Amino acid sequence: MQQSFSQWLRDQAGREDEVGTFAAKAAELPDLPEHGGKPIFDGYFQNTLQSDAASYERAWDEFQAVPNPGGARSES
Repeated sequence: MQQSFSQWLRDQAGREDEVGTFAAKAAELPDLPEHGGKPIFDGYFQNTLQSDAASYERAWDEFQAVPNPGGARSES
């Protein structure tokens, strides 16, 4: 089963770069969608973390580049 973007993003929160900073902010959001495609997250982040649009796009691009994101999921 493929890991969702939300799951993948939570796994990135410890990184010390732009994506890690964005992931840490997103992890604090109480209503982050658990599942959905890019249109769902585009709309969500447009209304929540507008100032981090470039970081979101970078994170989404990295997520899409992972061949099997489900294989990298942590159990946290």
